[in-house]
Amino acid sequence: MNADCCAEPVAGPLVDIRVLRQAWTALGPLRCGTWPAPYSLVPRHRQESVAVLDEVLAGLYLAVDADGRLRWLGKAHRDGGVGARLRDHFRHPERARVYAGVFVVEADPFSPAKAVEAAEGRAADLIGLRGRMGPRTWPVVTQEQWLARVTSRPASRIVRPRPAGDDTGDRSAPPA
Repeated sequence: MNADCCAEPVAGPLVDIRVLRQAWTALGPLRCGTWPAPYSLVPRHRQESVAVLDEVLAGLYLAVDADGRLRWLGKAHRDGGVGARLRDHFRHPERARVYAGVFVVEADPFSPAKAVEAAEGRAADLIGLRGRMGPRTWPVVTQEQWLARVTSRPASRIVRPRPAGDDTGDRSAPPA
């Protein structure tokens, strides 16, 4: 009897510079951080990589197999971030077996959830994944919906803390 709960994720395209650029582009102005670097998910490095990715609260992730083929395009938006999403995947033995690495395109953690969801759907379209990776589905958004969502910003923004020794008072008031 097979202990797997689901079918092994279907292999998609090779994750190369073009695929990474498409995922990078899909986040638009929500993107933050550096160009997506590979993180190892082989068993001996998995715990360390996932711990590092606990710090990434929002973004898109591309899980790849040992041959560099895309096995999963997903999103994370807070609730433990990318590390928690990967731990969810590893509860499925067939995914734990096949995922060898992951690329992460980090988003501003204050991005609206619907905007990150729209970026996931846009990335799937730009990469050309619909209908190519078995029963996997992604959010469907038009280019106009995607643009409206990724350019919307939350009302309040967190500003940089004051430098050490700066005790000049409230910065929200105009200077006297």
